[in-house]
Amino acid sequence: MKSKSTPTNVLGILLNGGQSRRMKTDKGMLSVNGLTNIDRMNTLLNRCQVNEVITSGQQADSIADLYPLGGPLSGILSVIVQKKPSAVVVVPVDMPFLTSSAINALITQGLAQQKACCYESYSLPVFIPVTDLLIDTLTVEFESDRYQQDGKGPSFRYLMNKIGCRYLPVIDSQALINTNTPQEWDNAVKFLQQRP
Repeated sequence: MKSKSTPTNVLGILLNGGQSRRMKTDKGMLSVNGLTNIDRMNTLLNRCQVNEVITSGQQADSIADLYPLGGPLSGILSVIVQKKPSAVVVVPVDMPFLTSSAINALITQGLAQQKACCYESYSLPVFIPVTDLLIDTLTVEFESDRYQQDGKGPSFRYLMNKIGCRYLPVIDSQALINTNTPQEWDNAVKFLQQRP
């Protein structure tokens, strides 16, 4: 569903900039049924109500973080600064069961209310309208002495409290499972390979 059905400039951001410490390999390059996670999630986002999909990370066609090791919010800010969208919907590369309906529900609610939206108890996926408050909050955090000293970026919880967020009830908890360890990935692959 590209721009014809998208009333505003909603940019899909695929987060693939993590260090994958527990997985011990680049999660984006893990594959199932011949497709890497990056390819699968990119295809999924392109089926959603977005105008464009951009990957945040260190790969060749990705947008690199302005604040190295600043976490996912650094990746999000970096894409926003470069692409200047009206809103973003952000998904991680390691949610193999995520569905377009789960993503589109966030976009629909977020656009209707002009407010950040995510699912109860989950930081990702998330819809975020791009506002001065969002950009200023993240920039101040990343330019702070605290970040300069410990290199740790702000949390999603902090950001959502600052900008306001609507938490939607979880309809399909399996869709929101992410895979951080080899065992979790192996279990996901077995399940995905059994799907028609």
